[in-house]
Amino acid sequence: MRLLFRLFKSFMLIGIGAYGGGLVTIPLIQHEIVGTRGWLLFDEMASLLAIAQMTPGPIAVNAATFVGFRVSGLAGAAVATLGVILPSLSILFCAGPLLDRFKNNKHVAFFREGLQIGVLSLLFYATWSYGCMAVGSVIDFLLAAGAFLTLILSEGKFHPIIVILICGVLGIFLFS
Repeated sequence: MRLLFRLFKSFMLIGIGAYGGGLVTIPLIQHEIVGTRGWLLFDEMASLLAIAQMTPGPIAVNAATFVGFRVSGLAGAAVATLGVILPSLSILFCAGPLLDRFKNNKHVAFFREGLQIGVLSLLFYATWSYGCMAVGSVIDFLLAAGAFLTLILSEGKFHPIIVILICGVLGIFLFS
């Protein structure tokens, strides 16, 4: 029972900090699940992220379900998933009706702008930490840099899925 409470609390903290989307949750998950709780090893985060991104649904929900199940079976999966979605649902039901009333308030606008900068810092950190896990050799780095430059230089005209698939095909030749 105590473990289920810890799962709920940990994923509720992740859910509270998930303002800004799925990628923002990566450093939160890493801090809480790997650093604080030790439920996953740092290297296992890459597998978690791969599974969470390949399956339909938000990264945080998929990660919560995966970690919860791994730590405490079906009950753990349910509790962790509930923990990660509860903050969003609470904000939606409580703050949702007030959004129109305060949308022109300059303090709310400044607060949101500050939140966006905080979210950007988490995205940079997620990129850095995931990059450190994924890039283990010069070839990995060159492949990642080439894919990144392709996306930047194409200015959105080159579909990201194509870049991922090309990297996968290149991986077959480069790493086998």
